[in-house]
Amino acid sequence: MTLVGSFRDAWLVARFEVLRAVRTWRALALVVLYLVATAGSAWIFTEFLHVLESAVAETLMVPTTDKPGAMLDELLKEDELRGVVAGMTGDEDLVDDVLAWPILAVFHLWFATLLTPFFAASTAAEAVSIDLSTRALRFEVLRTGRIEFAVGRFLGQAALTGLASFVGVLGTWAVGMFGMVGNDPFELFGALCWLTLRAWLFALPFAGFGVAVSQATASPNWARVLAVAGTAGSWIAYGVALNYVLTGWGPLCDVVLQVVPQGYLRGLWQPVGWVSSGVVCTGLALAWVALGYARFARRDL
Repeated sequence: MTLVGSFRDAWLVARFEVLRAVRTWRALALVVLYLVATAGSAWIFTEFLHVLESAVAETLMVPTTDKPGAMLDELLKEDELRGVVAGMTGDEDLVDDVLAWPILAVFHLWFATLLTPFFAASTAAEAVSIDLSTRALRFEVLRTGRIEFAVGRFLGQAALTGLASFVGVLGTWAVGMFGMVGNDPFELFGALCWLTLRAWLFALPFAGFGVAVSQATASPNWARVLAVAGTAGSWIAYGVALNYVLTGWGPLCDVVLQVVPQGYLRGLWQPVGWVSSGVVCTGLALAWVALGYARFARRDL
């Protein structure tokens, strides 16, 4: 098969994966989960802002407001909120650059980097295993190669994650419009979409990991457990490596920080460096798919 033919087959497999998710309502369920999660978390964050603004109003001896946002300029001068933003980005030097975006969009990116990996990994874990369990994929691989099949399923899952991520923007945007004051609708929506692109790139390695474990087992439930556990484990490995990188375990910790997607989180917050971090995350995703394919290529279907 030619290279062009391989790309065409992978595209067709990806298209079928997306259409199947739409037909079986899995795509709708995923989108609803994202909308509920983003809207709920954004509302909680606005309540947090309201508490901080009320404290500032009492300090300045001015009336408080019913909705947050009216005193946001004063609040951004306080160390408390700047400290929160520094904690989100993991780098105090990035605070001024990050605060050029609407504060709700900043929170949305931070929350998305926590939420999206788990959703991406758990949904991608069904990409291959669900058809392995019924042996239905034997008929599909008769029409294409196994590598095209695996790559196509990953592309389909990446598209579904992207679709849910960008539709989920509407939940945060609605809270910003109706639960806050002072937000420009176009500026907020544009910032949310721009930062969601970065969150989606960060989620790709976890979707790749989900497809990898999906190729390794014929049990969708077991694949889902492995995918979620692996995603949680990556956060633990990142935290341990970050804390011990300056000790005698430094070389090993450096390796861990290079292979887990969390090692590139700070880069995703940077004005320019996010591009290179996104490229690395894409490479990590493909590496996971290839690792899973090493088992899938030899298994009896």
